Amino acid sequence: MEIRQLRCFVTCVEAGSFTAAAELLYTTQSSVSKTIHAMEHELQTELFERTGRGIRLTARGQELYNYAVNVLDTMEQIEQLAGKSPVRSLKVSVNPSSWMEAAFTEFYERAYQKGDYYEYFEGNVRDVIERVQKGQDDLGFIYLLKEQSASAQFLMRKYQLQFEPLKRIQLMLYGGKKVQNFPPVDGELRLVQGSQTEVRPEDVLRLGAIEGISLESPQTSVTTNSGSLLRHLLEHSDLWNLSSESLDGTYSGTEGILLEGKENEVVFGCVSRNEEQLGELEKEFIAYVKRKLENSKKE
Repeated sequence: MEIRQLRCFVTCVEAGSFTAAAELLYTTQSSVSKTIHAMEHELQTELFERTGRGIRLTARGQELYNYAVNVLDTMEQIEQLAGKSPVRSLKVSVNPSSWMEAAFTEFYERAYQKGDYYEYFEGNVRDVIERVQKGQDDLGFIYLLKEQSASAQFLMRKYQLQFEPLKRIQLMLYGGKKVQNFPPVDGELRLVQGSQTEVRPEDVLRLGAIEGISLESPQTSVTTNSGSLLRHLLEHSDLWNLSSESLDGTYSGTEGILLEGKENEVVFGCVSRNEEQLGELEKEFIAYVKRKLENSKKE
């Protein structure tokens, strides 16, 4: 078994498909497939279950993944002992958030030093928690709704992760720029929602609490995993979007209607492993996010 094979295998696990892994490794999908096939032949076992949506580790594949991560970490330490300067890295995963995108960009511009390595991954709440637990990312930033708080807290306790609440905000209903009437004249509230967003309009949208409005259940007309498409649709259509209010209390796009009440509260916070295991950049980034949140209160 060669180190390059282990790197290819680990990349496949973390990317979720051979095609995505090939892009990260700057090679072809067929080359990745051949590497994995050769490993399975050598080990006389299947490492992945091939599904219509990608790949999933088998039980033996999970065992190999745990060993492979440790081997690659050890190789990195050996390379550092061989005279290479230690690399500062920051790997974060987040729920989709334009505020976090801006914070990450600003931090990179201020903190980057030659040789530093940064990663930024978007996913839903479970994705973020599991990536931190597996060591794929150092920090996770999530938005917890009241309905999902108990299950997420249970998962973090199970994985022995720490969760630090950073700010409490509310859900907000954003209207597209072509919205002319609220409530809509036809009585239908059509939404565009992000697939990685945990908000389910039929569960949490209390329209009766907004200026006495009573509408039928909102209809999700578009679901997308593209943040840029979601923003584009709000800029150019009469669709609505239900998500969290901005962490700094401002929104540069369309106008929004704040949904008051504890049932519509969202807790934004940071997921991490043992604080003592955090490196220099991780600690600096958490401190930067906290300062940015604090400064937003004063503005």
